[in-house]
Amino acid sequence: MNLYRAAFLHIKTFPSAFWVVLSATLMNQIGNMGIVFLVLYLNQHLGFSLSQASIAFAVFSGSMLVAGMVSGGLIDQSGALRVMIGALCANGLTLLLFPLTHTYSAILFMCLIWGTLYGLYRPASQTFVSQLSAPGIHKLTFSLYRLTINLGMSIGPALGGYLAYHSFAAIYVANGFANLLASLILIAGLAHSGWLDKHAAARQKLSLNIRWLKYDPLLRLFVIGMIPVSMVFFQHESTLAVFLKRDLGFSLSFYGLLFTLNTFIIVFCELPLNVATMNWPYRINFLLGSLLITAGFAGLYFATREWHIILLTVIWTAGEMILYPAASSYIADIAPSAHRGSYMSLYSTCSNLGILLGPWAGAIVMEKTGAQGLWIACGIWGMLSMIIFNYLRESKQLGDNDVSWRTDADTH
Repeated sequence: MNLYRAAFLHIKTFPSAFWVVLSATLMNQIGNMGIVFLVLYLNQHLGFSLSQASIAFAVFSGSMLVAGMVSGGLIDQSGALRVMIGALCANGLTLLLFPLTHTYSAILFMCLIWGTLYGLYRPASQTFVSQLSAPGIHKLTFSLYRLTINLGMSIGPALGGYLAYHSFAAIYVANGFANLLASLILIAGLAHSGWLDKHAAARQKLSLNIRWLKYDPLLRLFVIGMIPVSMVFFQHESTLAVFLKRDLGFSLSFYGLLFTLNTFIIVFCELPLNVATMNWPYRINFLLGSLLITAGFAGLYFATREWHIILLTVIWTAGEMILYPAASSYIADIAPSAHRGSYMSLYSTCSNLGILLGPWAGAIVMEKTGAQGLWIACGIWGMLSMIIFNYLRESKQLGDNDVSWRTDADTH
């Protein structure tokens, strides 16, 4: 209870603009159901083959990844809030038009646009949240932001399932209107706040965010460390379902309940947990978070009963609650204020790589060696992240005067 009271004392200090952003985020996430049903929509409703539907999903994912790689310069130049509003409005219109598209080539084009806009919105949103957060409480800020996303995602797919029962097209119409409503919340709520009038602190040519990896060793080590553990973590959205159904004979409803358990733990425990660990060194957060995620999935090697799976889900959820808020906070701390959008977009890119590489590599390993081989591989991937994070210095160790690499980067 003391941790909850401490969390609410910190939360009371947040600016009103932060609550506007959380309201828009919740609305956007409640409506964010279209991608969950994309393959089913194309296969069952429009009659395309599973391979064609999978290619459309890959186009969405690939364009999201590319957009994340190039969005940082746009965010730094135009401002995070402007990019957020523009992406939401354009994405809303795209999704409203999506049910009117029936040819395969047109669907691929729409998925390309959709994925690009989605890839622009995520790092812009994270950048703006970091700008609203005071130094020292970034971790708590991103915990609350993640809590809002999880609340929305716990509602969105369930609502999408209800809509799909009546009309697949309604899923995309609802998703589009939710995007537009989220943008209206931002515009109306922040119209007189001054944020829409703020100009970027730096004016530079648009360029690939990857250049920052060359100049910032902290960022480079962080990104390399995040990719393997993210590959482990995103097994819960892909190979875990196959393992539970095919190898252990559990129902898919049990698999769905694991997501409910994950969301329940995050909603009630993440804020006080991050208050308790707010002053921990980042390296400890990364090591412990990676350890718990790795243990949660590598432990599936020994799992045979439902309570084993539930216990392991609690373990990897605890790791998720420690690692990911700390990761967002770390990026906010090490990024130069004028280039925070570039740093956040690189962080988003490494997460997207985990989403793409994890399920793909996991499926290959599972097919070649079976599920037991996959969980051993997860243990190896997680240990690799922990080894890398062990060499990660705290951002403050650079010192306020050690800015030569930043200056050099700005001249290119």
